[in-house]
Amino acid sequence: MSYTTITFLIFLPAAGLLYYIVPKRIQWTVLLAASLAFYILTCGKMTVFLLAATAVIYAAGLALGHLDRSFDSRRKELDRAAKKELKKKTDSKKRAVVLVSVILMVLMIFCTKYFNFFGDIINSITNAIAHSRPVPALQILMPLGISYYTLMGISYIVDVYRKTVKPEKNPLMLMLFLCYFPHIVEGPFDRYDSLCSQLRAPHHIDYQRIKNSGIRLVWGFFKKLVIADRAGLIVSTVFAEPGTYSGSVQLLAVILYTLQIYAEFSGCMDIVCGASGMFGIDIAENFRRPFFSRSISEFWRRWHITLGEWLKDYVFYPVSLSGHFRKINTFVKKHVSSGHLTALIPGAYALFFVWFCNGLWHGASVKYIVYGLYYYVLMMLGQALKPLTGRLMQRLHVPAGSRAWHVFEMLRTCVIVCFGMLIFRASSLSQAASMFCSIFTNFGISQLADGTLLFKGVTPADYILLMTAAALLLCISIIQEKGISVRETIGKQCLPVRWTLYFTLIFSVIILGAYGGSFANTTFIYGEF
Repeated sequence: MSYTTITFLIFLPAAGLLYYIVPKRIQWTVLLAASLAFYILTCGKMTVFLLAATAVIYAAGLALGHLDRSFDSRRKELDRAAKKELKKKTDSKKRAVVLVSVILMVLMIFCTKYFNFFGDIINSITNAIAHSRPVPALQILMPLGISYYTLMGISYIVDVYRKTVKPEKNPLMLMLFLCYFPHIVEGPFDRYDSLCSQLRAPHHIDYQRIKNSGIRLVWGFFKKLVIADRAGLIVSTVFAEPGTYSGSVQLLAVILYTLQIYAEFSGCMDIVCGASGMFGIDIAENFRRPFFSRSISEFWRRWHITLGEWLKDYVFYPVSLSGHFRKINTFVKKHVSSGHLTALIPGAYALFFVWFCNGLWHGASVKYIVYGLYYYVLMMLGQALKPLTGRLMQRLHVPAGSRAWHVFEMLRTCVIVCFGMLIFRASSLSQAASMFCSIFTNFGISQLADGTLLFKGVTPADYILLMTAAALLLCISIIQEKGISVRETIGKQCLPVRWTLYFTLIFSVIILGAYGGSFANTTFIYGEF
């Protein structure tokens, strides 16, 4: 069941109606039933992976809680030395619980998402050496949301281990946390403490909140159906046979893909945040106008925010506290005289794992790993050259705080992101390299005006509509970047103006959305990860 289907548009209000009818203390069970129905209708038998993950995560949480309680009850009777020894044994057991449960989660996602990828690598090596291919390919579909609920499960286990949350005693509540239907397809990565407290709380009908959530949901439909799906047809056609198009057309496809994935992913977040808001529940925000970023690091603090925060808390910090990190830090301080590099090198070590995992999370392909490391290398180069660029700006008398410099930094970031998206979208690294070279060596602009771009039912009106909708998205983003809430501003208008704008948005989606024909069967890109 996709978020953009008629089925979902019937499912959502039906779930909402039942949610507000039942007694407040059992409202969360309606959400659980709705989430399981959504998941089973979408995945069928693959739901067994969700059930298995829930069982492992639930058992790990209980085991960690039991070990903590056992330690707390016994330590009062012990002297200092015995207490220290007991704590050492308890911590060792807790680490074993975390290790086993995390390994099981990783194995689950490995078998369904990465087994064939690594199997092909092993087979390529053994075939070159001994002409054998020992690893068979698994014929298994990747369950919906497994890249999300396994990582959310790991975050829960680690948080219980760190004692930042208490273990959940109700397995059904834990299952709801993992499979809550607004975040199961494309995220965001919600945290147990912030979400489950809302799931348990009673919620009353709030007309204003439901209305605002509905408007946000429709705005998400606009971004997905009017912008992303229309751009997607152009992008898929060019990327299918890039060699038949000039470099200018290929560059246009790269820019349109960047627009497509942003409109689709952020649009999906608007849809799910709006859907969840109708139940009185706020899920994590995942975007904050990333294309106004002045650096790559800022871009990733605004793009897929919850993935970045997950990697920071559960990859970067553990690596930074590891023995290897301390050894590297000690070695660098001893042998590197530059204070700038002394701080940079240990951080680069920890960040390597973050960006490697970032790329690998997106898919079982070398191109995704390169995509993650592309940003890693650029960020490290930027940090390493920071003193040099600072001195260069001083010599050129470029004021760092000027508006012109800010605009330059934003444009530079956008260019870097677009070429990152070329790696991300290309079918292979060789195709990405070929298109990159073609943009600079075969740029000719004649195909932009000779009708080449009118394919598969795409008309000049589609391009005009796409540019107009993109301009509207940009204008609204500029307003929001200035700290102005568009929804609140519209909400303050008189009733005729307010509802004229609301219905204009609704009918724009209905009339201008890309439906049927060549536009049919468009899925959510991040739902495939």
